[in-house]
Amino acid sequence: MIYRMKRQGFTLAEVLVTLIIIGIIAAMTVPGLKRHSDMEEYVAGCKKAYSTIANATRLVEMDHGDVKRWGNIDGGDDAIKKMYDYYSEHMNIIHACGANEKGCWQQATDLSGANTGNAYGIGTNTISFTTADGMHWCFDGIGTEAVGLKDTPSGSLGMWVDVNGDKKPNQVGSDIFVFVLDPKRGVVPGGTDNNYANCKEGGTGYDCAARVLKEGKITY
Repeated sequence: MIYRMKRQGFTLAEVLVTLIIIGIIAAMTVPGLKRHSDMEEYVAGCKKAYSTIANATRLVEMDHGDVKRWGNIDGGDDAIKKMYDYYSEHMNIIHACGANEKGCWQQATDLSGANTGNAYGIGTNTISFTTADGMHWCFDGIGTEAVGLKDTPSGSLGMWVDVNGDKKPNQVGSDIFVFVLDPKRGVVPGGTDNNYANCKEGGTGYDCAARVLKEGKITY
């Protein structure tokens, strides 16, 4: 009687085919998982940045009275410097770059891929700085219609934040958001008043903060 030995294990060809299939599946799924993880990081950063600047504003008001009485807070050099001096006492700043100085900001793009601002910040006569959590901030006067704030005076203080610092994508609406110091309402997220018309693929992303805070996710 002839006994046949049962085959044990896999052939080299079978192992290679299995590895190839695993590789293909990984190549298809890993980028999606990475994007999802990044989006969660940006959303968390937006929430933290809003909490940080709102809390700092309350502390500044304790020092200097209601924001309504702060006087000119628009884009002039003296006004921006005054706002920086007010907030610097309450934001745990580890590096300040001053007016139009490099080192606390990266060249940014909007959601269409177009450059916006420069290596100093977004706007002119900017003051940028870095906080201990690694976020980059930029203060500048802002045209509020551009960031979806119909009820806020144009020329109010814009507070831009790159929530992950030097790390890419350095893109407004992804890891960069804007909050505005409204003389009547205090700090409001960009997009509060116009349903975030430019918070979409190919848009500026300037009005995404309100949408991200409301929805708790980035789906555009």
